[in-house]
Amino acid sequence: MPKSKKLLIRLSSAGDVLLTSPLLRLMKGREPDSEIHFVVKSQYADLIRLNPNVNEIHLVQDQPTVHALEETRLKLAAQKFDMTLDLHNNFRSVYLRRGTSRDIRVIKKDIFKRALLVNTKLNLYSSVRSVAMKYAQTFDRTITSVPRPEIFLPQECVSKADEMWSSLGPEPGRAIFLCPGARHFTKRWPAAYWSELAARLAVNSRIVLLGGQGNSESFSEILDNPNVADFCGRLSLMESTAMMRHASVVITNDSYLMHAANALGKKVVAIFGSSVREFGFFPYGVDLKVLEVTGLTCRPCSHVGLGSCPRRHFRCMMETIPPLVEQAALSLLNN
Repeated sequence: MPKSKKLLIRLSSAGDVLLTSPLLRLMKGREPDSEIHFVVKSQYADLIRLNPNVNEIHLVQDQPTVHALEETRLKLAAQKFDMTLDLHNNFRSVYLRRGTSRDIRVIKKDIFKRALLVNTKLNLYSSVRSVAMKYAQTFDRTITSVPRPEIFLPQECVSKADEMWSSLGPEPGRAIFLCPGARHFTKRWPAAYWSELAARLAVNSRIVLLGGQGNSESFSEILDNPNVADFCGRLSLMESTAMMRHASVVITNDSYLMHAANALGKKVVAIFGSSVREFGFFPYGVDLKVLEVTGLTCRPCSHVGLGSCPRRHFRCMMETIPPLVEQAALSLLNN
């Protein structure tokens, strides 16, 4: 009997790709001999490359030409898959899935409910499902639980992170990782708050800053503190994830690093501004504290984040003050 062949399409972004890992484990658990192919943008391939539940990866460039997409689609169609799971459902994934199998299952994004909640604040969600659960139920509607996300790190990333960690000196009693970055402004806790929080926590803990270039600019006043290590802009995505293995607790915005901390089983303090639970991106399966300002008539203002606060007061973040975040982190550390 020929092996079952299945195709998953999730092109981006980092957090979304990582959140396919619970489904991949479930699928392989059900059919260990099945062959699973994954289509992803090349810049996120490392999130999938070492996953033992994936047999083959098909890469798509960030801004592919129509010709390149068609070339990829023809290669996929020639594989004659038994099932195709489109977990992205955008114009590129729609194009790529054409002709790949007779059984094409597409994620339901609840676009109407989402738009209604954002634009009118009318909440028609009957339950809160994680994105990982939505992916799994695209495969099988009867699934009622999913494992925690998981990530498989290249050894060279682990080695580099461990070497840099060792260079900091003796192992600290506790290490608190701060992740101040996020793609959109309304998902970023204010820079001044991060600086104040770091100063508070550095008294009794090693503070480690993780993120992209420029994410540590707001910490300039405390960067000379021997208890503060700044790795912002010095590590790749996977190296940052490997470094996070050393964290006692991770404090983060709604970003890839939040999902990475979740995948590593770390204690997490997640700070949410413009988005809400119903969109499915809250971490799960670990000790965590989610901080959000409830009761605001303007929240949520977007499901992905905006470049500025539409009301100009930014209360969804400004009212989550540093002492609250410090208290949440310490409660997890002492748990």
